[in-house]
Amino acid sequence: MADLCYRLYYLNHKKDLTPEGEYLLGRGKGNHIKLPGQTVSRRHARLFWEDGHFVIADADSLNGLFVNGIRRERHVLYDGDHIVVGTCYLVYREFHPNDGAEVEVERELSDTLCIEHQMAELLQSISDKQVRSRLFALKRSVDRAREKLDRLANRDRLTRLYNRRYFDEEMEKEIERARRYGHDLSLLLLDLDHFKLINDTHGHRQGDQVLAAVSAIIMAHTRRNDLAARYGGEEIAVVIPQLKTKQAVAAAEKIRGLIEEETPERTGLTVTVSIGVALFAEGDARRSGGQGR
Repeated sequence: MADLCYRLYYLNHKKDLTPEGEYLLGRGKGNHIKLPGQTVSRRHARLFWEDGHFVIADADSLNGLFVNGIRRERHVLYDGDHIVVGTCYLVYREFHPNDGAEVEVERELSDTLCIEHQMAELLQSISDKQVRSRLFALKRSVDRAREKLDRLANRDRLTRLYNRRYFDEEMEKEIERARRYGHDLSLLLLDLDHFKLINDTHGHRQGDQVLAAVSAIIMAHTRRNDLAARYGGEEIAVVIPQLKTKQAVAAAEKIRGLIEEETPERTGLTVTVSIGVALFAEGDARRSGGQGR
């Protein structure tokens, strides 16, 4: 843990956190993190280190504490968690001290958090209930549209899987989480067998249909927290957190069998795949085996 920095961003401020400290959040003078607004209690929440993690807890506030959109009495914080205190938005970050990307993150967060706070304050200041209700509805629509654009930017247009750029970014985060918290992490790398022959024999349109069908099967049979991405032309990567080697090999075999079983009905062709399985555990990435023909 010593090689990590812990930081809380709010408005145009940032607060570096140390495991030895305990931090009070609120609008009163005695708080370490002072937040404006009448919807913020004088002492709203407290932030402290416990069992290797920072934890945030509600301090009997009037309007509650929200983390990642859910009201919480207490929450163990992970990198990137969003916190709402009254009309103030805060973001918790964990990063390595030499991470140059954090400078860019800092700029983006500063602008975004200030805008979010100003918008929330404006909504709170409007006394006309009808106007305020309409503005709240508009803000929710804008938020949903922004989330949709973010999802579209991270998806491959043909397969609807995540794209390679998003995979590379998320894979780094997953490895860091696995290393930090001692979790196993499995990677399945799928390659469609004889895909060039499918394109040459049946045409590229049929090849696209095969790729889309295989991707749909994978998405239908992976968990919500798994990450499936188009890694290359006909290569697909699936990242599965907290799965042991035998379980990962079994998952690969299940996916392989489902693709061979379901593709004739979906595409008119029997498609097979080869799957390599790797496990990250105890600080090492170990190749565990492979499935396929």
